[in-house]
Amino acid sequence: MREMEDKMASNQDDTHDASGSRNNVENEIKRGLTVMKSIIRARDKGEKFEVHWSVEDQLIEPNGSMLASYIGFLVRQHIPITCDNWRSLELKVGKEKIWSEIQRSFHIDESRQKYCIQLAGKRL
Repeated sequence: MREMEDKMASNQDDTHDASGSRNNVENEIKRGLTVMKSIIRARDKGEKFEVHWSVEDQLIEPNGSMLASYIGFLVRQHIPITCDNWRSLELKVGKEKIWSEIQRSFHIDESRQKYCIQLAGKRL
């Protein structure tokens, strides 16, 4: 019971502005920018990561999850956040940039382009 009273008292001490959010912004923990440093460093050295596929044509380790994360990073970098239709012709240039960046960093066959672009659409 005492614990509940202490919690209620601490909640009353917090100050809120008109929108109901806390004024104490410095206590908020925010997620940092994803930059995929290991991939960028390897690419700058001319190295490429090997990608392996299962018999069901799914990405597998090693480096499968790294490629999927990198694709998400590229989508955030090259596709506008206002995009509401992945099939839009306006995104053709962005999709081509995503594919070229994937090829710069990973050993990946041209036949996997459709899979990677579809995965990018899911990351949108």
